[in-house]
Amino acid sequence: MKKLSNISISTIEIFCQLYLKGSTKVVANDLCLSQPKVSRAISALREVFDDPLFIRKNNQLIATELAHHLHISLSEILTCSRSIEEDAIEKISSAEPPIVIATVPQLEIGLAQEIVNDAINHQQNPNIAISTTAWSELSEQQLIDGEIEAAICFKPSTRKELLSKSIIQHRGGYLIAQSHHPIWDDLSIDNMINYPIVKLATMPFPANKSPIGVYAASQGKPMQVYATAPNLGSAASSLVNSEAVMIVGVKAAVDFLASISGIKAKKVDYSQDRALLTGFSYPTVYLWLKRASDGKVISPMWLQQTLEAYITKSHK
Repeated sequence: MKKLSNISISTIEIFCQLYLKGSTKVVANDLCLSQPKVSRAISALREVFDDPLFIRKNNQLIATELAHHLHISLSEILTCSRSIEEDAIEKISSAEPPIVIATVPQLEIGLAQEIVNDAINHQQNPNIAISTTAWSELSEQQLIDGEIEAAICFKPSTRKELLSKSIIQHRGGYLIAQSHHPIWDDLSIDNMINYPIVKLATMPFPANKSPIGVYAASQGKPMQVYATAPNLGSAASSLVNSEAVMIVGVKAAVDFLASISGIKAKKVDYSQDRALLTGFSYPTVYLWLKRASDGKVISPMWLQQTLEAYITKSHK
């Protein structure tokens, strides 16, 4: 004999519908099922309770005495099941949409976790969904359209719908290369331009120009680009497997790269750094946030503060 625990909610629903309508054809049509499936469900219940449950009279299925008693209990089970489903659907539909932050790769390390931690500290939803996406020239419109919550990048926005806030400037870059690279014997920019460079897809300079590339051109020695990496992981792979070098100004990104086996990082001497940046302003990190029609920022204050603190901490 089958156990009641093996009977599905759908079988219980078929029983309750058949009790009310007395026709397998009508029940099958109303529940969008085949008649054989309805019949199999009733057969399963007959085995469990060892009772015919329904007896055919004049082309109508009439409930037995046991079926009358069962209907009370099984209909309660069905009602409870529907209530649980409705609660689950309501919770899913009322869940907060994920917070998406567009950011440059230099400022992505640990960003999502930082927001999650601060959300909990500010008594926000502990299950808050956070994700990051790559900053691009489309990020302005995505922020205005509500597709992202904020953007972290190296250029200001002039769109009136956005607050474009300068947070911090890089002050000094770090050279990144293989641990046993010959560059470490002479860390001068005149030696650096002897090797190809790895660039990140998003650079903190106008028109994506590299200061070392400009310097190399001024010396009549055009810089070779080994790879343009979309993220730090890809950049690390290129550095480990070549004699290419890379210059990064965000300390958190430097620490991430230096933590990878086979890669070394060292701060560029101040005089060399200044010579490298001749004709360039110090790179500035900006935070973009959407404004409401009255000019006020839409994002909650705790999120703004979290993003600003994260950017500042990433440079220390």
